[in-house]
Amino acid sequence: MKKATLVLLLLLTACSKPTAQPQVASISTPSSAAPTSAQQEQRPRERLDMTPEDLDALYAAYDRCMGGFGLDKKGQVASRQAGQQPVKEEVDKAMKACESKDPLPPWEKDVNNPDAVDFAARVVQCLRDKGVRYVEVHNEPGAEIVSYALGGPNNDAASITLGLEHAKECEIASSKK
Repeated sequence: MKKATLVLLLLLTACSKPTAQPQVASISTPSSAAPTSAQQEQRPRERLDMTPEDLDALYAAYDRCMGGFGLDKKGQVASRQAGQQPVKEEVDKAMKACESKDPLPPWEKDVNNPDAVDFAARVVQCLRDKGVRYVEVHNEPGAEIVSYALGGPNNDAASITLGLEHAKECEIASSKK
């Protein structure tokens, strides 16, 4: 009986959760270079299925941060007198300080996603299937996202209206393929 109790005690001890190691803070030096992919992944990210309310909530921390510098989310004056614009150094300082709170685009549209152009092409095809005549993939060098342009060279109103009506539906459908 004592031997069985001892074996049971050993088994329970061996299967028990180990004690947590103490957490130690580390010192990191800020880099003046562009953010690494690990740093970017710590930023919040939009999703294709977000509602306007979801987007407002996602951007709230970034908006508060920029507001602390007297700027709106685009780096424009938010609380100064009309006509007075911030100097470039002020905007750069605010943008750098708030960068970690600035949401990344949906992964499907992110230029860092190797499948972003294919995703945009699927959305364009879906929109064409819905009757949008003037729509094309928009992949501008230096842009943060790969997307699509509606309306063609003459800004066809019917294509823009129909495209906007079906855009979200086509994006969500194209993300599942």
